[in-house]
Amino acid sequence: MATDDRMLEFEQLRYTRGAIESSEYWDKQGNYYTIFWKTESKSPVTVRFEYRQGKTGSEVHMEETLVAEPKRSNVTKFQVTGDTYHDLGKVTQWKASIVENGTVVAEYKSYLWQ
Repeated sequence: MATDDRMLEFEQLRYTRGAIESSEYWDKQGNYYTIFWKTESKSPVTVRFEYRQGKTGSEVHMEETLVAEPKRSNVTKFQVTGDTYHDLGKVTQWKASIVENGTVVAEYKSYLWQ
């Protein structure tokens, strides 16, 4: 994406850093998400990322990450890249949930999430 904002340009280049061949660049293209979250509990937490892509319609894709020993402030990253991104399209909607002991304790979502 072309931009005049140098910070945005740096962020885009940071994700493709190290790609030398076109196949490496292809694998790194996509959508990247960083979830910042906090908890008072020390119990294990699952961070769930659900999303829809342009070519799959209303089908929901999901990724989960277990955080066995969460800190007060946490960062969890997800990415939709490579063949998944190129074959199924850009992410159009997303929702991130923090699940503790089977209960959703926090939720962040895009404006278009239904």
